[in-house]
Amino acid sequence: MSIETRVAVQQNRLDELIREMQEGLERIHVDLDELQQGPDPDRHRALARAMKTEVAGIRGSAVKAGFPEVKEACEDAILLIESVGDPDARRGVGDYLALCKGLGRIRQSLTRAAAMNPRGTSVCDFVKDAPATITTNGLLAALHRLQESRSASATRNGHLLPAVIERVEQLKEKGVEECNGMFLKELLDESSKKEAEFVEIAQTQIPAIIEVVGPLKRGERWSDQLADRFREVIGRFSRLLSSAKEADAPQSVFFDGLMGFLTLVMQQRVVVTGRRYAAVESRLQECLGAVHAWAEERLAERSAIGSLLDMK
Repeated sequence: MSIETRVAVQQNRLDELIREMQEGLERIHVDLDELQQGPDPDRHRALARAMKTEVAGIRGSAVKAGFPEVKEACEDAILLIESVGDPDARRGVGDYLALCKGLGRIRQSLTRAAAMNPRGTSVCDFVKDAPATITTNGLLAALHRLQESRSASATRNGHLLPAVIERVEQLKEKGVEECNGMFLKELLDESSKKEAEFVEIAQTQIPAIIEVVGPLKRGERWSDQLADRFREVIGRFSRLLSSAKEADAPQSVFFDGLMGFLTLVMQQRVVVTGRRYAAVESRLQECLGAVHAWAEERLAERSAIGSLLDMK
């Protein structure tokens, strides 16, 4: 077998391992959604076992692929799954939020590892033909000009340009005179994946949350069934909030506050009128539109930043 053939075989195997790990993460999130909705004890145990098995499988694939960061993240996640595996144990929202963050770490580390895939299939489509190197000063100057040419919104929280400028300035402070074009490629690619994941979760979770909150505005009296609904809402918010923070979405501030508010309601520490629930429902509907608008702005920013790599 020629060297070229052996390399191609190894690359195909690496692609397959990455795909298997990504599919495993999707199955884990499906199981986690069901687990957070409070299934019966037997189903709870079965879901926890299935999640642990999937993470262990991802860990094994990471070892084969030579992804040590993914392996380490999986080991931490297994411990977090075990902490919520007993249906009779007392748990709080924080336990599920910690698990969501642990799974997010697996996804992040896998994204970074996949970005280094020699075939380059995961690299952002906006920047395919970057020069080998770009001077740090030149890149900073171009980024600042781009920021000045765009609207003032490009300097607000949740936008890419300030974050990219900060990263390049950190390189300059460390004495780095030239940036490898791949540095910016990977930065844009990572942000793109986080944004896509957040938008996908928001599109499914926000309508589901609205559906649960809707009846509460009609003044339904507190009951065990109502408490179960609140637990479901808070469980959905945990994943939504975690994804929003990973993507640096400005909506995370609203989600964080609303999650705390609903937790107080579930603990019966505050009394809420139907009008207040109607306001929450309205804000959630507005928020879904804001998520799409933010994603479009980030897309435009990413395209503009990627075009800077055409500099000579």
